[in-house]
Amino acid sequence: MPETYKSFGTIIGSTAATSVYSGVTGTALVNSINISNGSTFISNLVTVELLKGSTAYSIITGAVLPIGSSLQVLDSTLVLESSNTLRCTAGYTASVNIIVSVLEIT
Repeated sequence: MPETYKSFGTIIGSTAATSVYSGVTGTALVNSINISNGSTFISNLVTVELLKGSTAYSIITGAVLPIGSSLQVLDSTLVLESSNTLRCTAGYTASVNIIVSVLEIT
């Protein structure tokens, strides 16, 4: 089975749930989820969820992200299957930067 390390990043600029990582064929081992507040004028709130089908499971909910700070969400590896999606929601429209590091096994 081939294994490939990848990083995915996005800027969450709205309060809608935004897909950060999905669509793996096989299995993905999420090694880290790093979130930072790119705003210079407002603290933010963040929620990260694992979506399995139509059910969302919270990884972190309403975490406060002060100006200029960052947050490491995982303390151990998270296994994603092919139908799973990681998504992030910001409390305010100020920019939240998120980087996900994964090992894809196909």
